[in-house]
Amino acid sequence: MSSYILALDLGTARIKALVAQMTGPDTWQIVFPAIRKSQGIKQGMIDNLESVVTEVDNLLTEMEGANKNFIFKQAIIGINGPHLETRLSKGVSVISRPDGEITEDDKERALKAAQACVLPANRVLSQTTVRNYLIDGTTKVKDPLGMKGLRLEIECLLIDAFSPVVRNIDRLGETLGLNFSKVILPYAGAELALTTQDKELGAAALDLGAATTGFCVYEDGELLDLKVFPVGGNNITNDIAVGLKTYVDIAEKIKISEGLALAKKAPKGAEIDLKPYFEDLTSEEVTINKKFLAEIIEARLSEIFEMVGDHLKELDRFGKLPGGIVLYGGGAQLPFITELAKDKFKLPVRLAKPEIEWYQETNDPSFIPVLGLINFARQQLESGKNLHFNNEGFFKKLASFVERHFSI
Repeated sequence: MSSYILALDLGTARIKALVAQMTGPDTWQIVFPAIRKSQGIKQGMIDNLESVVTEVDNLLTEMEGANKNFIFKQAIIGINGPHLETRLSKGVSVISRPDGEITEDDKERALKAAQACVLPANRVLSQTTVRNYLIDGTTKVKDPLGMKGLRLEIECLLIDAFSPVVRNIDRLGETLGLNFSKVILPYAGAELALTTQDKELGAAALDLGAATTGFCVYEDGELLDLKVFPVGGNNITNDIAVGLKTYVDIAEKIKISEGLALAKKAPKGAEIDLKPYFEDLTSEEVTINKKFLAEIIEARLSEIFEMVGDHLKELDRFGKLPGGIVLYGGGAQLPFITELAKDKFKLPVRLAKPEIEWYQETNDPSFIPVLGLINFARQQLESGKNLHFNNEGFFKKLASFVERHFSI
């Protein structure tokens, strides 16, 4: 039996959704993309619940109108925003078997011990990523299952969220009649954007969104750090609006159609005719210099990259990631953005190109985060054996995984 999986990305500029059809243990495909302009969302967080309910409900109605089988009771939704924080934690368990062989139960007890750390007020543990295990304080391994010892130690990176943000997501689900499985959105996007080799060598994934810039650093195959900066493409648009003394909506259109990320790449003397963007212009010619527009964009992008670079310096990884920087998100579509990033980070830079047929056809990097949510679900399904592929079976499997690695 096939099943449909719904994933939602509540972006500041646009709400994006994907429906994937799971048809077997390792076969799946995107069957329906949907997108709507956001209302009531700021920096990836619900600011006006009523507005968000209306927009998501309209989106679901659009889906149901396209396919009568699209009736969802569950969905995967991303948690995003500058409120996300990370902290290192360790947990220890004593090997339970008399012969000292390490079992899944030993791993689980060590994991629960690591997750038992005390968080500040109004914080809730959202996700746990395992870095490595230590057997008897000497042998470091990725998976100790089947090995022998007396004491097992685990090192984890915990990601926690501001609890009111999570409550708003839950209230959204309750109002819409959807049971949400919540996943950290920057992590889901980075897991898809980076290759296994990138993660092993050491690389960073940079999600250039409308109001936030998500940042994940990997090393030795594990997540080293995650951070969300409260700046994004909207800041560039606002700068253009001020520079051109125009409205934000017009500035956004000009940015998308005419913008360059690197001022030196603007053709010498090139002018932009503004008439197509202004309905109330008189017959007289109104133009701006293309290099001037590019200078506005480059200045704000440089500021964003410098913020990321400063954080890499705090991690002692600036200029030290052989896998380089991988860009995705709506802002990654600006021409010459990789060239600017190379100059700022002193590292190789490329755009994310996941090897997924649907993405290769659409090539829209703003869909990578929500596609990462689908990929996350796919990985959990494929890790199971004899799994029945229906919505109930999927969410039972996903719930089991969430219970082990999530606390929301």
